[in-house]
Amino acid sequence: MKGSFWIVMLTAWMTAISCTISGNSASTIGPQSTKPLLTHTPASVESTVTRSGSIRGILWHEICKFTGGEAGQPVVLGEGCVQWGSAEGEFGPNQEIDEFESGWSGVTIHLGKGNCPSTDLKTTITGKDGGYRFDDLSAGMYCVSYNNLTDGNDKILIPGSPTFPSRDEEGFSTSVDVLPGEEKTVNFGYAWQFYN
Repeated sequence: MKGSFWIVMLTAWMTAISCTISGNSASTIGPQSTKPLLTHTPASVESTVTRSGSIRGILWHEICKFTGGEAGQPVVLGEGCVQWGSAEGEFGPNQEIDEFESGWSGVTIHLGKGNCPSTDLKTTITGKDGGYRFDDLSAGMYCVSYNNLTDGNDKILIPGSPTFPSRDEEGFSTSVDVLPGEEKTVNFGYAWQFYN
């Protein structure tokens, strides 16, 4: 009889422990809630979450160190220079960021929606290193541009002209396609009239 009593008591005790453990096996929200914690994002929510993208870059001061070219002296190209045409005067900066070159600071950069030309979305000003950045962008096509005659940029950039991505008026802007969560780099090169 005694043995049966202890077996009954032990069984009851084990059942109580089992109930207690199983009752608290799920994490809950708040002390009184029985709702389990949300451990994953439902597919319906994940499909509506879009990661923002960004565009960053630098507007750098291109330099071509050369001698000659005056009083009949032949041109001798030095650091940062490249002969891009067949004529003697068709030379200029090499369209690369060299160690001795720096950024243009204080220049206004525009961002527009869609292909260039477009300037209707945002503006920013280049930092001390010539760097700029546009954040929180949805996926799509954008136009990054600047103008050496407006926004006060003329006080910094004139006389001069763009060198990268093109040595003509097209060098003032670039169209770029940004994917969800993507960071795109768009650099611009610009040189003073005599490449100094």
